[in-house]
Amino acid sequence: MPRSIERPWKLRRSARLGLAWGVILAATATMGLAGPAALASPAGPPPWLERLIRELKARPPGNPPQSVWRYRYRDQVVYYLPPQCCDQYSVLFDAEGRVIGAPDGGLTGGGDGRAGDFHQLRRQGLLLWRDPRGLAPR
Repeated sequence: MPRSIERPWKLRRSARLGLAWGVILAATATMGLAGPAALASPAGPPPWLERLIRELKARPPGNPPQSVWRYRYRDQVVYYLPPQCCDQYSVLFDAEGRVIGAPDGGLTGGGDGRAGDFHQLRRQGLLLWRDPRGLAPR
């Protein structure tokens, strides 16, 4: 079901750049690459994305809760993981699970520069998954 496209987080400044890249590298290393048959379909997310969601569910709940969005960007289907907190990068994947870039987050809030126009050009946003566990208990 489509939802309004808003940024549910505030970017804050801190020194968590190394941690953010570690999360990106770990996520891409564990999910592998899916073939062309894994393109987004009404039947559900591609297998690589299902594996990534399982991995996110196995982690402690985030603040804000982790989510996965599907968009059309530059005439292709892409998947977007918003940044979790502070200066962590977001991650933008193509339909086969390859990292396109980080449209936002990082020390400057502007991402890694590889998909800087994502927020202007994205279309047809669809929330695919949001962690139902909410905020982590204190």
